[in-house]
Amino acid sequence: MTTTMRKWAAIPGLLALAAAAVVLSAYSGASSDEGRDIEQPLPFPHPVHVKTLAMNCMYCHFAAGKSPDPGLPAVATCMGCHITVGPKKPDGSARPGVATLQEFWKKGQPIPWVRIHKVPDYVQFPHMRHVNAGVSCQTCHGQVQDMQRVTQVASLNMGWCVQCHLGESNPPFKARYDCSTCHY
Repeated sequence: MTTTMRKWAAIPGLLALAAAAVVLSAYSGASSDEGRDIEQPLPFPHPVHVKTLAMNCMYCHFAAGKSPDPGLPAVATCMGCHITVGPKKPDGSARPGVATLQEFWKKGQPIPWVRIHKVPDYVQFPHMRHVNAGVSCQTCHGQVQDMQRVTQVASLNMGWCVQCHLGESNPPFKARYDCSTCHY
């Protein structure tokens, strides 16, 4: 066997090794951001907005039901209420972050939110398919309505997703789980 032939003969083995590494890392959760604590540019109190004011997730993340990406709230969405609901409560105490929000608005700047839940670029996760299939936001994002500061509560790795697609989640959902479902 010539040197050139030996070189080309090694390529399938290297490809198999690379594929195995990707699959094992996807199932292991080794690169998971689960539990990381991220400070946002505004202290957005989900319990106040969701529990006290009974706002639905889709009010701020309005694209989740019609787009692959749920989007992060625009400053105009927040200002829909906070033009009149100012930085002080009726008792004079502060509403943390509202003054900062109003500054972003006055300067015409977007809020530089830090994305918390993100799958790798080689994975397609169309939010609209999941929302329209009745998968609640809490299924993947956890009990956000109880979080003063949102953290990623699930690994979002391939094994975690496949469990749901196989119907092993609670509540049980069932969906296709061949590779082309998420990797296209």
